[in-house]
Amino acid sequence: MPRIACLCHLLISAAVLLPGASWARDCIGMVPAGSSTFWSAVEAGARQSADELELDLYTRGLSHDGDVEVQLQLIERVVARGCRGLIIAPTGQAIESRVAALRAQGIPTVYIDRDIAGEGAYGLVATDNFLAGQLAGQQLAELLGGRGRVALLRLRQDLQSTRERERGFLLAAQAAGLEVAFDAYLGDDREGIVAALSEHLPRLDGLFSPNGSSTRATLAALRQLGKAGQVRFVGFDGGDLLFDAVRQGEIQALLLQQPQAIGDHAVRLVQRALRGEPAAARLRLLLEPRVLTADKLAEMASPEQPW
Repeated sequence: MPRIACLCHLLISAAVLLPGASWARDCIGMVPAGSSTFWSAVEAGARQSADELELDLYTRGLSHDGDVEVQLQLIERVVARGCRGLIIAPTGQAIESRVAALRAQGIPTVYIDRDIAGEGAYGLVATDNFLAGQLAGQQLAELLGGRGRVALLRLRQDLQSTRERERGFLLAAQAAGLEVAFDAYLGDDREGIVAALSEHLPRLDGLFSPNGSSTRATLAALRQLGKAGQVRFVGFDGGDLLFDAVRQGEIQALLLQQPQAIGDHAVRLVQRALRGEPAAARLRLLLEPRVLTADKLAEMASPEQPW
């Protein structure tokens, strides 16, 4: 009898280790496009939903947005891990061919934050970036009374999310009567922004920067030039530094996203794909941004998003 009991124990232990055990949790891989607090909030939302749905979330992210080769390597880690689905913020068009190959293998992908051309992904969860840009343009026009010269401080030509914000801002600002007198790709390099603003700021009444890193860099540049609070400034995303700048009047408004909701919905879309629910075309879930001003910030006990 002891030998039989021992054999039974070994069989049970082996069954627990089998990857196909019926009680094993499915793995979903997540590959964000950076390591900022925005992406941490996206992951937090995804992890909460994964726990609720009894899924394992395996996350591997980039240290800097834009490195396609590293992101492709991280996809291979997700596949090697045995994950059955993928959530990714694609950093370039090369991601699409790999995603299409995963789809053929039965591994669905959901894009987050930004889209790329192709039919490989099952769905997209992102901010309505065009609307966000429009709201920024309308907000700056309201601050300036519908007249004035403004600057559009673009981020990167190859990033779909900020391109849409810039496009929305440009159309809304011009429609509201503003003159976009300076329009250039400055990225999030503080010294480059300092050099550009040193030349153009005397002829500008307002600024727009389309993401968190460029907003922080522009704020730093204005402070370095001693001009913070002297020009109307609408930025993007949040975090303690930017919230404090709003309170101090150095930034007049911020466009805020819903990063935790992005992560939450992405996990639920992957689960939907794993259940075999078909999608004739890519499912697109665009979340509405909101405008945060000093008055709205004062009404809140603490900002809902810590990013």
